[in-house]
Amino acid sequence: MNWRDFLGTISGYKQMYESALAEIDILVWELNQANATIRKLREIAPHPVPPEITYIVEQDSVWVQQQLEKLGANITRLPLDGKYRLTDKNTFLDIIAWDWVDSWEWVKDVFDCENHAIAFKAHVDRYFGLNQVGIVIDYQAGHAYNLVIFPDGKVMLFEPQSDQLFVWQEDMVYILKDAFVLI
Repeated sequence: MNWRDFLGTISGYKQMYESALAEIDILVWELNQANATIRKLREIAPHPVPPEITYIVEQDSVWVQQQLEKLGANITRLPLDGKYRLTDKNTFLDIIAWDWVDSWEWVKDVFDCENHAIAFKAHVDRYFGLNQVGIVIDYQAGHAYNLVIFPDGKVMLFEPQSDQLFVWQEDMVYILKDAFVLI
């Protein structure tokens, strides 16, 4: 291959590369426009009425502490209230289905995992008068999520970014070692 052919090959790749970059820029712009439209539509369309909560049990802060100790995780509780209002798991699943925090865009260092966990707790507190949701700051896992206590004493974890409610086990990504729980 002579030097003219070599330069022609290079310049052809350069054009294809620049063309691909331009297409990517257009797609990113279109995606941002679509996301902005979706956000506007969510503001216009009324959110469904929250489900009615008919089953509520009250417990005190000591009972909440006892349930967390039964979990067997190495967590530090930062108590927020003296009395707790809790509902059962089936009713709580209705709350999860109604809530929209999982649909909010994740933005690094602006609205990421701890913001989703805080927003979900705030929604449950505000719209349902239930304070059974805690915020877990799990430095070992590098993540924040929610903890939920039910009237039967069962403690579950909740991932507010994907609406997953599950039982904690020691071999999970959700480490709960030296974690802080605000509840």
